[in-house]
This record gives sequence, structure tokens and C-alpha cells, in this order.
Amino acid sequence: MLTTRKAAERLGVTPRQVRRYVEAGLLDAQQLGDYSTAPLVISEESVERLAQARAGEPPRRRRQATVERSAP
Repeated sequence: MLTTRKAAERLGVTPRQVRRYVEAGLLDAQQLGDYSTAPLVISEESVERLAQARAGEPPRRRRQATVERSAP
């Protein structure tokens, strides 16, 4: 079992993205406690499955913020 942070390191994403993967059902996780902010533990097998699935996908491009400039 992995913490959210360790799973994020293995996948090369942020801990927030790991929580999104859990919510989407892409990672198997258990919450350690009966309260909404209890930490998650993620199965190593599901992290490996997702890493292998993501290895076949092309990298996503980040959206660049557009800046509007006012005329002088």
C-alpha cells in the first residue's frame, strides 16, 4: 500500500491528480478513517496498472494561460 504522495511520485503526477484518479475509479484505494479528510492508501498493483496504461499514451500538452493586454 502506498500513500497518496508516494503514488504521485511513481506516476509522475501531483497528489491531487492521484486523488482524481481514485475518484474516477482508475486507482484502488482505501480511506484510513471514517472522516472526509482521512488519508488514503493506494494499492501498488493499481498504480502499476495505471503507469503501464499511461506509458502507451502520448504526453498531454498543458494549456497555456492567455494574457489580455490593454491598449496603451
